[in-house]
Order: sequence, then structure tokens, then C-alpha cells
Amino acid sequence: MKKYFEITLIDNPNMSVCELWSKFYMQLHLALVEQQDQQGKIPIGISFPEYRYESKKGGYLGNKVRMFAQDENLLQLLDLNKWFAHLADYIHCTSIREVPSDRVITYAQYRRYHVKGNFGNLARRRAKRHKMSLDEAIKHYQSKAYTSDLPYIQLKSLTNQQSFRLFIEKRKRNELTQDGFGTYGLSSSSTVPEF
Repeated sequence: MKKYFEITLIDNPNMSVCELWSKFYMQLHLALVEQQDQQGKIPIGISFPEYRYESKKGGYLGNKVRMFAQDENLLQLLDLNKWFAHLADYIHCTSIREVPSDRVITYAQYRRYHVKGNFGNLARRRAKRHKMSLDEAIKHYQSKAYTSDLPYIQLKSLTNQQSFRLFIEKRKRNELTQDGFGTYGLSSSSTVPEF
């Protein structure tokens, strides 16, 4: 990862930061979808330079995103002016820059964290085991709080229109690994520089 640019979400009285994250990240996701290769991988990774997380205290994404790629052309192909035209008053985007290799402290993986929330199989097993209806078993699991205190972005699926939380987990790593990223710019194997 040799090139990057930074996007800052600007505080605005007309839109909360959470709402802005949702609108921004949905557009970013759509822009990244267009960059997929035949394996569904994307050569552009994302970092959250202000990311903070403490267990039981919760997390914070901040209001900055860095987008990394191996070369400038890959970042230009995103055509962010097209995707963020309606958010121009709410975000600031820097020009594409060289990653300052002398300032790289470490590397990080930003990955999607899946919360166990699909009760289907659990409910079927419970219904069978406890001789109850499937509806009763589903209600049992719905009353449980299956969530996380990791930072997240509230999104809406374009496929089924359901809202969901995109939980983001950060893991520190010692080296740069490049195996491609998903359509949210996240990866459970690839890393991005931290500086």
C-alpha cells in the first residue's frame, strides 16, 4: 500500500455523525462494489485513524477514513466525485498522497465482526429439544441481547431493505499483507499501514 487519501466527515447541525456515517459508507460501499475483480476482491483497503475501543466501555470510529491502494490509478478509479456529490457539504477529501513510510508505526486489520444473531438453527434445535413450537423458541432467542460494543455503522441492505449494524474490529499486525479487501474495504487477512 503505497498511496492513500483521507476523508473527513464534517460536523453539521443538519445531520448527526451517525446519520452521516450511514449515508457516507453506503455510497463508499457502492463505489467499492464497482472495483471488484473476478474473485470479488478489491485492491483498496480502509483504515479508521481515530478508531478507539475498550472492552466494556465501547468504541469510537472517529470522523476520518483513509483509503489505501498500491498505486494512484486505483484510487482515481473510485471516482468519488460521482459517488459523494450529494454529500459534498458534509465531507472533505484530501488529494492522493504517498504513504509516509518513515511514519508507519505498525499495520492493522480492519475486519467485519459478525454478531451471532441468526436464531434459525438455534431455535429449531431448542424447539425439538424442549418440545415447544418454533415460534416460542424464536421468541426465546429474540429476548437475548446478541450485540457487541465494538464501533459500528448503521446500514440498510439494498437487497432486502433491512437495517443492520456493520461492526468493525481492529487488530494490530506486524507486517503488511495483501490478499484483497471486501466491498466494505475491510478484510480478515489484509492489512493497512498505521501512522
